[in-house]
Amino acid sequence: MVSRRYLRSGKTLVLAAVTLAVLWSNPQVLPVNKPSWMPRFGEPGPPTDRQQPQEPLPRNLTLHLLPHSHSDIGWNLSFEGYYHTSVRQVLRRASAELWSDRARRFTWGDLAFLDMWMEDEGDTANGVLAGADAALTWRQVLKELMLRGQWEVVGGTYVSPDEGLTTWWAHNTIVDAGHRTLATQLNATTRVGWQIDNFGHHNTVPHVLSNTGYSWLVLGRMAYRDLYDFASKSTLQFEWRSSEHEGTNGLRTHFLAEHYGLPSTAFDFDHTNVCDEDVLLGELQQLARRHVRQYPAHGHVLIMMGDDFRFVRAARAFGCLDRLISASRKHESWRDMKLQYSTMTEYLDSVQPHLDAHAMRVHGGDFYPYQDKPVEQYWSGILGSRPYLKWLVRDTEQIVQHVEALVAMQRMRGTRAAWSTLELHLEFCRKQVAIGYHHDAITGTCTDDAFADYVERLRTAARVALRIGHVALQPVDNAEQQISAAYNADQHIGSAYNTATRDVDNAARDWLEIAPAQCTDSACVGAAVVVTNTLLAAQDVVVRLRVHSGSAVLVDETGVAVQPVHVQAVDSAYSVEFVVSVPALGARGVVVGNRTLYADAPMLRDQIITAAQTEQTSLRADLHQGGVHVRLRSERNGVVRIESGGRVVRHQMRSYFTNPYVQSSGAYIMHSFNLMYSIVFWIFGGMLASGLALAWLVHVGTRHILWLRHVRVPCSPIGANGTSTAGSVVAAAIGSVCGAISVLYAAQKVSVDRLDDWTRGHGVFLLAAPVFCAAYVVGGALRWRKRRACVCVASTAVGVFLALALGRAWQSRAMTFRSLQFTVEHSDVCSTARAQVTEGTSVEFRLCADTPYLLQASTLVHAPNNREIIARLQHGRGRTLELFDGASMRQRRASMWTPVSGTFYPAPLLARLGELSVHVRQPVGVSSLSAGMLDVLVHRSMTANDFRGLKRPLIDKYPARATLFVDLRPDADPVAVNNRVNTPPLAFVLPPHANISPHSALHSAVPHLSLVGIRAESDSVDMRLLAHRSTDISMHELLRNTAGAVRVHGDWSLCNVSAVQRTETQASHVHLRGGEQALFRLQVDYDRSSGLSEKQHKN
Repeated sequence: MVSRRYLRSGKTLVLAAVTLAVLWSNPQVLPVNKPSWMPRFGEPGPPTDRQQPQEPLPRNLTLHLLPHSHSDIGWNLSFEGYYHTSVRQVLRRASAELWSDRARRFTWGDLAFLDMWMEDEGDTANGVLAGADAALTWRQVLKELMLRGQWEVVGGTYVSPDEGLTTWWAHNTIVDAGHRTLATQLNATTRVGWQIDNFGHHNTVPHVLSNTGYSWLVLGRMAYRDLYDFASKSTLQFEWRSSEHEGTNGLRTHFLAEHYGLPSTAFDFDHTNVCDEDVLLGELQQLARRHVRQYPAHGHVLIMMGDDFRFVRAARAFGCLDRLISASRKHESWRDMKLQYSTMTEYLDSVQPHLDAHAMRVHGGDFYPYQDKPVEQYWSGILGSRPYLKWLVRDTEQIVQHVEALVAMQRMRGTRAAWSTLELHLEFCRKQVAIGYHHDAITGTCTDDAFADYVERLRTAARVALRIGHVALQPVDNAEQQISAAYNADQHIGSAYNTATRDVDNAARDWLEIAPAQCTDSACVGAAVVVTNTLLAAQDVVVRLRVHSGSAVLVDETGVAVQPVHVQAVDSAYSVEFVVSVPALGARGVVVGNRTLYADAPMLRDQIITAAQTEQTSLRADLHQGGVHVRLRSERNGVVRIESGGRVVRHQMRSYFTNPYVQSSGAYIMHSFNLMYSIVFWIFGGMLASGLALAWLVHVGTRHILWLRHVRVPCSPIGANGTSTAGSVVAAAIGSVCGAISVLYAAQKVSVDRLDDWTRGHGVFLLAAPVFCAAYVVGGALRWRKRRACVCVASTAVGVFLALALGRAWQSRAMTFRSLQFTVEHSDVCSTARAQVTEGTSVEFRLCADTPYLLQASTLVHAPNNREIIARLQHGRGRTLELFDGASMRQRRASMWTPVSGTFYPAPLLARLGELSVHVRQPVGVSSLSAGMLDVLVHRSMTANDFRGLKRPLIDKYPARATLFVDLRPDADPVAVNNRVNTPPLAFVLPPHANISPHSALHSAVPHLSLVGIRAESDSVDMRLLAHRSTDISMHELLRNTAGAVRVHGDWSLCNVSAVQRTETQASHVHLRGGEQALFRLQVDYDRSSGLSEKQHKN
C-alpha cells in the first residue's frame, strides 16, 4: 500500500506525470524540443513508416503511375561513366517503349544527360523502331513523344544543385543554362520544378523559379519532423513563398510523402522478372492508403514508379505496368479506383481545380537542416566534405562570371570579335560550373573517380573561360583554334589567371607567366599585362608575375615606370609582384618591355626586393599593412588572440572525432558525439549504481559498512533516518557533479584511442573500478539507503544531460594543447604570420595591400581519418547567425537542445555573428554554439559509411586550404565587402601593342548598387544586367555613362531570368527593395560615329 501522506502531498502523482510526459509525449506536448538522445517511446516515427492503420479508401480515387528515372550527374560513377553504363540505355529503351504504345508515359528531370545524349546520338537514326520509323533520328523521336504528351521533361535546370551551397548567380545560371539547352535541343520548355533528391531545401529556390515562368515545384526531402507536421495536417501540397523576398509570388509545391523511389522492391523490374498482379495491386492499395490522408482531399494519388538509374529494362517494366493497369479494371477491390499512367503535369492539372477552390497552406521558411531519421541523423557532413572541390567550384565560377561580364563590356564598346563563337564556348563553361554545383558534387558525396572527373571538368572550364577573355580583349582571326586548344591543355594556361587563386594542388594557377618566347635576356619583344575589373567599384589588386628576363622593365600605359613591391630571382626567372588600381567595370594595363624602349625604367634585376623573414619563432607577431596594425598573441591550447583597433577576436583550430565502431559518420551524416559520451556515461552510471547498491545492501545487513563502521562525516547524522531533505540535496549534488565531470573528462581529457576502446568494451575496468570504489566509499560513509542512492544515480543522469545540452562547445577538442610559434614575413605586398598546429595542419594570418582591412586566416589541412576540423572564432556576444548567398541575408539560430550537428548551416559567401563578419571564397558550414562563438567546418575524412547510397567511405586525403576573411571594421557594410572579396579581378598577358587604355564601360548612378551578373546576347547588341540593391529605392535611370562609350535612356524592360518564353513589361520606374535583385535587359544602340544613340521604348 502507498502511504497516504505521499498521496496527500502529491509528490508521487507529480513525479509520475512528469515521467509520462517526457517518455511518451509527442514533440508538441513539451514546451521545448526534446534532445535527440532522449527516449522517444510512443513518438511518431517518420511518416514513411509502412505500419499504418488500415482505413477504407475513398471512392473515385485515381492513382497516377509516374514512370521516371533519377540519374545523378556523377555519384558512385562519373558523369560519363553513368551515361555509358546505364543512362543512354534508359533513354533509348524508354523512348522506344513509349513509341510503341501511346498510353505510356515517362518523366525525365536531368537535363545534363539529355544534353549529352542529343550531342552524342541526337541526329543519328534510331534503328530500333519498326518500319519506316527506324529512319527517324532520336531527336525527332523525342520531340514527337513530347508533342504527344508521353515524354515530359521536368525541372528545367541543367542540374539539380545543392540549394544551400549554391550562390545566387549560380542558381540563375543553372536555370538559364537548362532552359537554353531545352530550347536548343528540343525546342521545348517546362513549368514544373523538380528537386526530388536535394539535401534540404532553401527558400531562395521559390524566389528564383517563381520569377522564371514556373507554376509548380516538386520536392523530395524534408526533415522527418517537418514531414510529419505537414503530412499529419494533409498539407503536403502547399504554397511556398520566400520570406526573405517580399512581394514575390509564391510557388505551388508538391512534397513527396515518401522517397522518390519505387513502392517496394517487387516493382524493381530492372532486377526481377516476377510480375505477380495480385501482390503488386495490393501494394499499390497500401500505398494509396498511406498517401491519401497526407494530401488535400482531391481524390488523386501520385505513385512514383522509378528510382536511381532505373528503366534499363524498360520493356519488362512497361509490360508489367500495362498488365497491372489492365488487371485493375477487372479486379473487384479496384471497382471504385482507377489506375493510369500520368506525367507530372497531367497529375498536377488533375488536382488544380480542387486547389483553386480551397485555401492552401502558405509556408514562408525553408527546410534546413535536413534530418532524415531521429537521433542525430543530420546531413551536416556535406558542408565540410571534399573542401578542395568546394573551393574549385567557386574559383571557376568567379572566372566564368568575370569573363561573361568582360565579353559583355567589350561587346558594348564595339570591339571586333567572333561573338557567336565566344558565346558558344562560354555556354560550355557555364554548364561545367552547373555540374560542379550538382547536389552530389559540391557536397563532396561522390567517389574518388567522380571527384577526379569533377575537378578536370572545372579546370577545363577555367582554362577555356580565360582563353575567351583573351580573345575578347584582343580579337584574333583564329579565335576558334585558340579556344579549342584550351580544352586539351595538360596544364593551366599561364597567360591568364584569377588574382584570388591560391591552389594547393597546382601552384602554376597562382601566377601569370611571360613565356620565354616573349621575353628573355637575349631578346624581349615584350607583353602587356591587362587587369580587368567587373565590380561597380574600383579595386586595388596584387598581380603575381613570372618573367624569364632580368633586363625587362615594367611601365604603365603612359610609359611611367611601375614600382614592384616584390622581386625575387627563382630558378632562372624572376617572380614579380606589383599593385594595380583598376577602375570600376574597367581595365588597367602594365607593359613588360625591353630596356631599349624605356630607358628611364629600372630593370628587374636591379630591383630585387625579398621578403624580410624572421627566422626566430615567437609567441607574438605584429602585422602592418596600409595603416592597419594587427597584433597576434599565442595562448594555450592553440588559441590565437587577434587585436586590432580595440577589437579582440580569438582564433582556434579544433576537431570533432568519431568512432566508426559506434556511429556511422560518413559523407553525409555528421554526429555531435552525444552517443559516444552517453555510452561512457552509461558505463559510469552503471558502476555508480552498482557501488551505491552494494553500499546500501551492506549497510542494511550489518548497520555498518565494513571498515567504514567508525567513519563519521558531517552528513551521517542527517542520513540516519533516510528522510532528511538536506541529505537528498547532498546526494543530488554529488551525483550531478559526477555526471557532468564524467562527460567533460571524456570529451577533453581521455585520449581518443582510450575512448574508442571504452565504447567497444575494451579496457572498461580502468573506468569501472575507480567509479565502483568511489560509489562504495561515498555511499557507506554517508550511510545512504535506497532513496538517497536512487537520488544520486538519477542526479548523475541530470548532470550528463546538462553537460551535453549546455556544454556543446566542449564536445570538440583543441587540436593542440600548446601555444603556437609564429614565423613572420613582412613585405610591401603582405605581412604574414605562419604557425604549425599539428603535423598535417597549419594556420596562416595574412594582411595584404589590396585589402588591408581584411585579415586572411587560412588553414591548410590534411585531415586525419575520423576527424572533422573546425576553425573557431570568438568575439562579442552575438547569438544570431546571418548568412548571405548573394541575394539576401538569412538569419539562423538553433535551439539550445539541438545537437551540435543540427546547428551547422551552409554559408555560401558570408557569415555574420553580431559585429563579427567572416567572408569566404568557398562554401562552408558554420555554427554558433554559444554567444559570440562562430565555428567554421573546414575539412573531414571518415573511414565509416553512413549508408546513404555512397558505396565507399569518404576518405579524403586531398589537401585543402580554407581562407576566412575576417573584417576588422565593425561598422563596414558586409554585403559591399563581400562583393569585393568574391569579385576578384582577372589578369591577362596580351601582345605588347594591345589596346589597354583604361576604360569604364558602365558606371552606377545609384549609390550602393552592386553588380551580380552581366551577359551579352549572342545575336544582338542588348545587354542583360542583374542588379542588386542593399537599400530600398525607386529608380528611373539606373546606369549612366561616364566614359563616353555607352548611355542608357528611357524606360526599362523588366524580364525573367529564363531565356525561353520571356515575358517583358515596360516599366518607367523600377522598385528594388532592400536585398532584392532583378534582371534587366537594356535596349542600347551603339553608334560608332558619335558614340551615343538611343532606342526609344513604346509603352
